[in-house]
Amino acid sequence: MAVFRKNIWLIFYILFAGAFIFLCIASYFKWHSVHKEYSASQTNLVKLVSNATHALFLSQEMTLNILGHQILKDNDSHVMDRLLVLNPSIIAFGFVDTDGNYQTVSSNFNKVKLPNLRELEASKDSFEYTMTQKKMVLGRSYFVAASGRWGIPIRKSIYDKDGTLAGVMTAGLAIEGAFKIFTENLSIGDYNKVMLIRDRDQYLQYESSSHETPKELYQTPLPHNFMDNILTTISQKYGIPFNEIKQKPIIYELNVANEVGKLVKATLKYNPRYELWILSEVDHDKIISDFKGIFFGYIFVFIFIHIILFFLFRMIAKAEEKRRKDLVFQATHDVLTNLPNRNYLQQNIQDWIYTGAPPFSLCYLDMDHFKNVNDSFGHEFGDILLVELTKRITSLVDRNSIVIRQGGDEFIILSNHTDNKKLLSYAQIMLDEISKPYHIKEFDFVIGVSIGIAKYPENGNTLDMLLRAADIAMYEAKKHRNSVRLFADTMQAGYLNRMSVEHELRKALDKNEFHMVYQPQIDNNGNIYGVEALVRWKNEKLGIIPPDIFIPIAEASGFMPQLGYFIMNRTLSEMRTLQLELGISFQISLNISIKQFIEVNFLERLIQETDHLDLSHISLCLEITESLFIEDIEYILPLLEKIRAMGFSISMDDFGTGYSSLSMLKKLPIDELKIDKSFIDTILHDINSEKMVQNIITIGKNLDLAILAEGVETKEQEKLLKEFGCDCFQGYLYAKPLEYDVLKDFFRVKN
Repeated sequence: MAVFRKNIWLIFYILFAGAFIFLCIASYFKWHSVHKEYSASQTNLVKLVSNATHALFLSQEMTLNILGHQILKDNDSHVMDRLLVLNPSIIAFGFVDTDGNYQTVSSNFNKVKLPNLRELEASKDSFEYTMTQKKMVLGRSYFVAASGRWGIPIRKSIYDKDGTLAGVMTAGLAIEGAFKIFTENLSIGDYNKVMLIRDRDQYLQYESSSHETPKELYQTPLPHNFMDNILTTISQKYGIPFNEIKQKPIIYELNVANEVGKLVKATLKYNPRYELWILSEVDHDKIISDFKGIFFGYIFVFIFIHIILFFLFRMIAKAEEKRRKDLVFQATHDVLTNLPNRNYLQQNIQDWIYTGAPPFSLCYLDMDHFKNVNDSFGHEFGDILLVELTKRITSLVDRNSIVIRQGGDEFIILSNHTDNKKLLSYAQIMLDEISKPYHIKEFDFVIGVSIGIAKYPENGNTLDMLLRAADIAMYEAKKHRNSVRLFADTMQAGYLNRMSVEHELRKALDKNEFHMVYQPQIDNNGNIYGVEALVRWKNEKLGIIPPDIFIPIAEASGFMPQLGYFIMNRTLSEMRTLQLELGISFQISLNISIKQFIEVNFLERLIQETDHLDLSHISLCLEITESLFIEDIEYILPLLEKIRAMGFSISMDDFGTGYSSLSMLKKLPIDELKIDKSFIDTILHDINSEKMVQNIITIGKNLDLAILAEGVETKEQEKLLKEFGCDCFQGYLYAKPLEYDVLKDFFRVKN
């Protein structure tokens, strides 16, 4: 999950980086797009102004040419006045001789007051230049005080019929009239201006502006290097030599410093006939400003989207982190009690065991007979009981301790307590609290618990060593029930002995170390009723091991089913041989362990054994204990009924020591009750044992069950049992468990 959390943020960073790259690319193209838009606008504007200007000047040139020849012919000034009416963009007309004197003027001007054009500094150069050209020439723009308007002088040389220069036809072209279309319709905006620049001397002929035109605008030329810089830039950008720039009828675009040194986007075209540069300038700051508006819009969208994505990814990451923690919690905690489980202990033991770690104790708790509660009252009651037990345990430990559910009804407590006296006192308080009654629904439960304690590092410096030591101590505590034991080295010997027994036990069958003995069972008339088969083990290393030692170990280690089938096969084989040899019939009682009985193929194995040995005529009784019914009763009952249907008998061994209820006893398909030896031993001097035996016999008789008492050793015991109505007897009074050959002799003597 940590990998997922890392990966999901990696996806976010990849998306962020991708979006940032896309933003940069989009911004780059948008920057060029803005430039392109301005370029297109300026190009169209320059093209339009160039065409309109050329058409305007060409028409005025034709007018001057016609008017000049008319003046030469008629010397009539009235024609000028008529043209003024027809052409309001003209301020005045005049015909000037080659010396620069006005010969004829329109009536709106006084000829006497007009200056000599060859002597006036502002007009001298352009006038003399006009007389060298056959085309119309533009003079320097000037302010006409009489009309209050700005005008552009336009002059055209007039030749007579002989081709001799007769004079110059001149006129004043009003800027506000002739160029009004430019200022109102052709300007891109306030940030843009269009200029007409005379090429030969860098004087402005016209500049579009939304502001009042200052008088000095047209009185001084532009900086001399202004156009030089432009032409140099054009030459470098387009790869055109200087002398060819004006010859190409194309529109040039470039970024250049304007006349005041400010960076502008310039678009210009040259008009070779009238020697004019048509120049459009857009302040570069305006382009940047427009781009910034779009760019900041992109940034806003970028930031907005990524803020949303960030919170979305954070929400996903938090959800995944929560899910991860939930999964980790589920993996490391018990579902029922919410306590840490064994996985948690394995993963976090390094918090307790490390170099230089302080001492601590490990308490191993195991409930006594908890499974009886589950099977008698259901798992729901068992779960509730475990939850209540957990509450009691956790209420007793301090915050530095950890309570762990090891599994089932086993709990582990890691505590900083290490003093033996305090540990025992602490454990006793826990025992007392746990042993208090539990009220669940309408039932009251009293349960016990066994506690084994191991200490770190005294009893082990690894978790496995501590658990083994605590388990050994808990095993010792279970011998005394509802008690606590501290691990001691002497316990290790018993543990090792059990391990040794288990080790040898697994090899015993292959080494043929087991053999069977049989204890006769006698009826009320003193006749042999049957025999109980009992297994014995003699190991070459350990010697003779009593059944009460190796049988529990065989059951705990899972070896009991294998041993059980050996007992079944050997017993049935020997007893068939004995019965055939002696020609007698008697019941054979076989003890069936819980582990063997609940095996899936138990019944099939039993049928195979009886069929193989042809035992259909032999009476076989299977002895089971009350503890069998702690297992799955829904599975056990149908199996018992099948066994009875096959003609086998079922005996309940050690009755009275377990936890069978009378209601359950009524449901069980059994034929015989065996009274446990512990009651028979004290029947003569313990009134409670006497009453218990009497009650068992009475219950059995009421249920039509045969009653067998085991462990009968004296005539007095036999007599009292007969008085109570006991049917059969087994014990040293009649015979000890006998070897096969001795049993054969016993039958011969009895018969």
